[in-house]
Amino acid sequence: MIDRCTSVDRLLYHYTKASTATNHILKNRLLQFGSYAHTNDPKESKAWRFDAGTNEDRDLGKYKMEELSIWLSKELKDRTKLACFSTDTAPLSGDHMKDIFNRGFCKPRMWANYAEKHTGICLAFERERLHKLIEKQFNANCLVLNDYVTYVNRSVISDLSQQQYMINVDYLESVGREAYVRSHLSTHYRRLFFEKMTDWRDESEYRWVIFSDTADNFYLDIEDCLVGIIFGENTKEDDIEQVMKMTESWGLDYMGLKWKNCSPWYDYGNLRYATHLSPGDRRVRAFHPKLQ
Repeated sequence: MIDRCTSVDRLLYHYTKASTATNHILKNRLLQFGSYAHTNDPKESKAWRFDAGTNEDRDLGKYKMEELSIWLSKELKDRTKLACFSTDTAPLSGDHMKDIFNRGFCKPRMWANYAEKHTGICLAFERERLHKLIEKQFNANCLVLNDYVTYVNRSVISDLSQQQYMINVDYLESVGREAYVRSHLSTHYRRLFFEKMTDWRDESEYRWVIFSDTADNFYLDIEDCLVGIIFGENTKEDDIEQVMKMTESWGLDYMGLKWKNCSPWYDYGNLRYATHLSPGDRRVRAFHPKLQ
């Protein structure tokens, strides 16, 4: 059961609108990797500005730096797709009362921002299965990167010892543009694609980044790695019924969240979810009102 998980590394969570889930993700059993340039973080969506550098005393004045900067930013962003997930955070002790605040599916701001003000759903994935499917489907033709996002505040004044936003014109002229893009990416991918400001840290994000030779969209078959669905405080009854009907043969766990005063809690009293519990779990919750 999703609510009883005590391993912070086992599950990943993806928030989405109910309409997106029913019309696309669940209907087609496919999760789209989004465009890196179309995220809601200006650090990712706005063009990066690169400066030029040389170790061979080249005349930097001959380079049209603005055009060169636009070129590299566009190449790095337009060919990059990503899928973003929230994670559980330690500790998960098995005590539902305490653990619920560390669960990746119980983040009010995520529900508000990505699941249409608590009316959407949250998809729960088995991380290892998800990883294997992504590697199998995309690794042969693309550069696939995955890791936790780190949260750091960086000054607008560049650190010249760091070269994430520096174009080495010596190397560029040596290897050409195509090879330079891949080299810059492989050298600086962590700073460019796996770092956000500390204001985002409560998202507890884990992501996969796919870098390809084209701007094509990428879709992942999710049926073998989707293990559960959580419904929000304001998810409509019709949407809940539709989602459960669409996935009734998938062997998923279902649960809803309900707020009581200042705290979220599981919708244990809802019989639609109880029908998916084991007989033992139903008996435990029937005799322990605090768990309902």
